[in-house]
Amino acid sequence: MEPQRTLTDLPFEVLDLIYKALAFKDRYEYWRGYTVYSYSKDKLNLAETCEYLGRAFAYHSRHVYKKAMYENSYPFISKRDYSLIISLCGSTAEEYVGSPGCNWSAEVAQAVGQYCPNLQRVQFQVYFDNGEVVLSILHKAKNSIRTLKFGYETGRPLRMGAPIMHKIPDMPLLRNLTVDRCYNEEAYEIQRFLNIEELYLCSVYTLREDPKPLNLFKVCAPLKKLRLLTVVCINIISDTDEDEAIPEFPALEHFKLSSCMISMEFPSCPKLKILDIGYSKCHIEGLVCRSVLKQGKDLERLIVESRPSQFDNDSFLEVVRRFRKLRHFDVPIRKIKFDLGFVTEVVNVLKENGVTQEDPLELELDEVSKIHWLKHWDINDFLNKLKVEDDTSAWQLEESQVSARSNNL
Repeated sequence: MEPQRTLTDLPFEVLDLIYKALAFKDRYEYWRGYTVYSYSKDKLNLAETCEYLGRAFAYHSRHVYKKAMYENSYPFISKRDYSLIISLCGSTAEEYVGSPGCNWSAEVAQAVGQYCPNLQRVQFQVYFDNGEVVLSILHKAKNSIRTLKFGYETGRPLRMGAPIMHKIPDMPLLRNLTVDRCYNEEAYEIQRFLNIEELYLCSVYTLREDPKPLNLFKVCAPLKKLRLLTVVCINIISDTDEDEAIPEFPALEHFKLSSCMISMEFPSCPKLKILDIGYSKCHIEGLVCRSVLKQGKDLERLIVESRPSQFDNDSFLEVVRRFRKLRHFDVPIRKIKFDLGFVTEVVNVLKENGVTQEDPLELELDEVSKIHWLKHWDINDFLNKLKVEDDTSAWQLEESQVSARSNNL
């Protein structure tokens, strides 16, 4: 007499067909994107019966739960069921998203911190009672995380979480770090992540709140692989009144500042291609111009929307002459006077730089009244691609909305 066979005697390939047969029958298409591999209560009931059938469920769902993100607004899966799915399929998850609102569940986050060791991308928001939970996720996947995005709840002060940067473990594979609403006092913790290539840093303060000073370039100096740096709402200033030696940033290609206070000179970045200074303030005469002219000759795109205006005829011409590859230049021109001699000299430099109709310089200026004189003295119509925009209103709008930026990542 043959021994009695059970489901546990079947290979995963056969059990995969059984799990497909247990798929939810969505007659009214309430669940768009649903497939035979997606969730159903019957599948979970079977998967819970024993370890082998649980592993068979993980095999069946191996391509479904790459992204661990629970949505409270979704009526079909309870937090308990989704946590169970994570316990079975967590090893296949590559991304976790958990933020207050529709994407947050402490129960699910705890399951992720226990069963997801292979996460490559993690995104969450810290508030008053979830710091330890999200840290458990980082500790579990510290050897696989490549992208980390997190921030602090600042819209409601009573829900604002305590700093956690000093508790984040070393992550040797981390390449992309976003800290939205960062405490200045914890910024130096970034220096531990030496392999970072992309960094986004936004302060919890705004220009209206007199942001605390931060020596940004000292913070980032150890990050020799940094290629893209974006900073928002930071008062960039030296730690000392004395002249400070600033090491160059050897790999930086894209540097963007927005709504910052600039009080110290930029480092030299020999590979820099894009320098974007947007809606920022600098009250030290000539500092912005000196910082621009320190950059490598590969600069292709330069945006200098800083107030008060610092560029005059000489510095404008010096920028155009130094950066032969420059093909986009956005600059305030309050101090610049366009006359025949100046326009002729600019045109001659642009010709030497190889600017043609097929490869034009995109020049974006902020005073329409002066554009007339630029075109008037351009006798040969050489400046064939010229954007004319009045940036004053855009500057005022951006500044008024700094404190109202969304806290969500």
